[in-house]
Amino acid sequence: MTNFSKPVVVIDNGSFNLKAGFACDNHPVCIFRNTVGRPKYLQGTYGKTPYEVYVGDAAVQRIDDLDLNYPVYRGKIVHWDNMERVWHHVFYRELKAAPEDRAVLLSCAPTTTMKDKVKCCEIFFESLNTMSLCIRPQSLLALFGSGFTTGVSVDLGEDCTEIHPIYEGGSLTYANMVTNIAGTEIKNMMSENIQKRGFRRANITEQLLDNVWREAYITMDSAVPNCKKSYRRKLYIPGYETHINVGNEAFWAGEMYFQPELVLGEKAVDCLSVQQAIVTAIAKCDKELQPELYEGIVVHGGMILPGFIKRLCQELELLTERQIIIQEPTEAYALGWLGGAVFAGIIDAPKLFIAKEKFEEQGERIVRTKFIS
Repeated sequence: MTNFSKPVVVIDNGSFNLKAGFACDNHPVCIFRNTVGRPKYLQGTYGKTPYEVYVGDAAVQRIDDLDLNYPVYRGKIVHWDNMERVWHHVFYRELKAAPEDRAVLLSCAPTTTMKDKVKCCEIFFESLNTMSLCIRPQSLLALFGSGFTTGVSVDLGEDCTEIHPIYEGGSLTYANMVTNIAGTEIKNMMSENIQKRGFRRANITEQLLDNVWREAYITMDSAVPNCKKSYRRKLYIPGYETHINVGNEAFWAGEMYFQPELVLGEKAVDCLSVQQAIVTAIAKCDKELQPELYEGIVVHGGMILPGFIKRLCQELELLTERQIIIQEPTEAYALGWLGGAVFAGIIDAPKLFIAKEKFEEQGERIVRTKFIS
């Protein structure tokens, strides 16, 4: 068993944003874009001449001069060198804490393979010299952050919407579901709609789409004809010296979660509504578990729109004919990190960490033993 003399470092490794801080705190120390930027003039000839590397928001602010790389795609780490650089940045620039004398709790996607977990251990123990490490699924940590050990995690992310049932702290991976509708698809829909009005794609910036997203909302009854008409919002289009009404995009953004076939038409062939994905995921589990799973639905992530929770309850009640109550978390965007802080504070948590010495002795075998869920 590992004893911690200093607070555990909790890192929530999201595809869009990374959150990091200390388990003794009630909020992350830093939240920044999970990206690495290198100068465009290098044209891929990295390592031949000295150059500045930018991480996180500093990279996004220089987007015109940098080639941006996103190390995590749909929850999976796809560029390990850049991911290691981001973790190094977390310790030495953001937290200002030496990893040598810290235990680290790292969140991962529920579908993370054992091979990738072993790779994480190699980087943290061999490159960063971390004292000990624990890897846990974001879905499990989000449930912990809401006070549940059994329930369903509904993660509304930028590039993936994932449904993961959890029973007594264990991930029921055979019941995992994805909807194929997430922030990226919704913003693509917004961009296409604006282009149809005659605006060039180059003028539809990420910032503009973020501004449209901030105007988005969800109604309880999309059939009411006045819902759309009464909600008009105008935004400025750079380069055109004009404002446009984005009420249409703001309305359909939320409906994509619940009625993708209505918004996307033929493009929605592989898409599921979020309520149908939840019902399907729970239906895959044993009948005895299903009532308890319905009582522990937790919605989290950075893409929750106003009205989402109430509409989801309504849609689930129509499908299941049972009363559904979902608590609306106050900090849904950071729920995975908050759950990690709670998890690290459990009295038996040190037993679930791997010490550096143990990894050096046993390697992959101990990773498979400790991080099986």
